[in-house]
Amino acid sequence: MFDYTHDHAQSHEILRLVLVELSALNLPPNPIYFTLFYERALKRDASLNKDIDDAINGESGLTIDLAQEIFDTHLLNGSIKEMSHAQSTLLRLIRNVMMQMLNTGNEFSNYASTLGDFILKVDRSESVEDIRALTAEVIDDSRQIERSSLEASDRLTNAGEQITKLKEELEAARRDARTDPLTGLANRRGLNELLQQRINAYLQDKTSFCVILADIDHFKRINDSYGHLVGDKILRFVARTLMANIKGQDSVIRFGGEEFAIILPYTHFEGAITVAQQLRQKIATSRLRLAESGRDLGGLTISLGVACVDQSDSPETLLRRADDGLLKAKAEGRDRVVGIAPPSVEAR
Repeated sequence: MFDYTHDHAQSHEILRLVLVELSALNLPPNPIYFTLFYERALKRDASLNKDIDDAINGESGLTIDLAQEIFDTHLLNGSIKEMSHAQSTLLRLIRNVMMQMLNTGNEFSNYASTLGDFILKVDRSESVEDIRALTAEVIDDSRQIERSSLEASDRLTNAGEQITKLKEELEAARRDARTDPLTGLANRRGLNELLQQRINAYLQDKTSFCVILADIDHFKRINDSYGHLVGDKILRFVARTLMANIKGQDSVIRFGGEEFAIILPYTHFEGAITVAQQLRQKIATSRLRLAESGRDLGGLTISLGVACVDQSDSPETLLRRADDGLLKAKAEGRDRVVGIAPPSVEAR
């Protein structure tokens, strides 16, 4: 990513295509939109292009918030940059510690050699004065090695504290890279990793699992009527409600925009449909009210698509089936659940 070494003619043609698309969608050519559509024109990241297309075709369209989220996920991700910085700092610190230990080791080796020479010289000495002079030299060397040892100990103690701090920063950066800051849920990056782990487990021991994609109905209308701050509160409400109504090892992930993914390990198709219906009903029976003003926002509904893992699945194909179910639920009137059976089930 960020490799834009094209010649003048290529760059000019890509620029023309980008401006035409932005104009057609009535989007400003700011740096975020421009970079996203430049990358889209290059067609080198299918996942990025799918997220852009899904946002364009979604209820809210490609808002600047969604564009920023896609940009951060695919092109920038500041948490990944922080993680990379912490990793490089940690490696540099460890290399310095190793060099300090090597230097200290060399000093001890030289000191051991000095002691050996001292023993030989004492053995050959014939006068007390010679022995006293040799002893004075060894005492000076001993004091020097003591000072070096204390300095090395201090440096290693300090390095140990820095390493511990950097490890904590690195772990925090890794968590942040996979966490949605608005809802506190895992984000799209965390979802792909989790799905691949579950698919690997399924291929090894046939441990079935299912995916639900849930989308808030008419979310654009909510944003337009009450503003994005209220929209953010509704996203957090839905996230909390979904989390409160799953069990055990089930996971909720913010898939993007107003869309959520729920992973159900050890669950078969019929069970996943039941869970999706329970989640739909829980949201549909909730009444929303603004805490600050007491204003009644009315009801809220979600549409859900369900898919379960199959032998030939990748994370992309499994999500695509769940998304097909979600789109069908929307097309059939919203506030409903549609499951897409695995290909092996359909074939029977």
